Amino acid sequence: MNCVIIDDEPAAIDVLKFHLSSIPFVVLKKTFRDPLEALEYLPQHKIDLIFLDINMPKLSGISFPKFLQNPPLIIFTTAYFEYALESYELKAVDYLLKPIEFDRLLQAVMKAKQLLEGNIRGETSSSEISSDISDQTIFIKSGSEFHQLFVQNIKYIESDGNYVTFYTDKRPILARYKISEVLEFLPKECFTRIHRSYIVALKHIETVKKQCVIIDNKEIPISSNYREGFFALIDDIAKKRDHRI
Repeated sequence: MNCVIIDDEPAAIDVLKFHLSSIPFVVLKKTFRDPLEALEYLPQHKIDLIFLDINMPKLSGISFPKFLQNPPLIIFTTAYFEYALESYELKAVDYLLKPIEFDRLLQAVMKAKQLLEGNIRGETSSSEISSDISDQTIFIKSGSEFHQLFVQNIKYIESDGNYVTFYTDKRPILARYKISEVLEFLPKECFTRIHRSYIVALKHIETVKKQCVIIDNKEIPISSNYREGFFALIDDIAKKRDHRI
């Protein structure tokens, strides 16, 4: 897996180079302190993965992918929480907070490796999706704090105007997002909207009834606008499982 590092801090580049040297299937082709130089290099070379800093002079990491026609996979590296939501909207593989520890870096690189292998075969099996989602996390801003949540632990999301509550296996977290914004950064294969005020995690649904689903003994309504699409999805999942059996 060929990769490059784009970061204006020499010390941050050195840390990544040291960690990556221990991962045998990763080949570091080049490092850049100037993102504009990287923009010139990337279209001319086969690069699978970019380690991309966010706060850089001239061009931010968030804006950088917009200047590439077919950007490689991206792992964002930064010292700041506040760009986490934007990174997921850009479909980044992962979002690493500095100082970066080796085990956390390896976890991110393994995600990228799985995605690349799926693309090479032209398919992504359900087991690969499950493996990737099992350790995927998102950052949720709640007031002045950021909470890192494992995607698999989110059971459902309830909307109330410009606020949503994430119900997890531990505690509810209130955050200022519109429900449409939340849909953009949640993996679509794991979550679906069943009401203008509710998104549910498919794996946590205990029972599906005509008018509602049950999660943790709570009845969550299915509205008429989403009923047909939701039941088609459930029927499709059931047929796939029957076929595997």
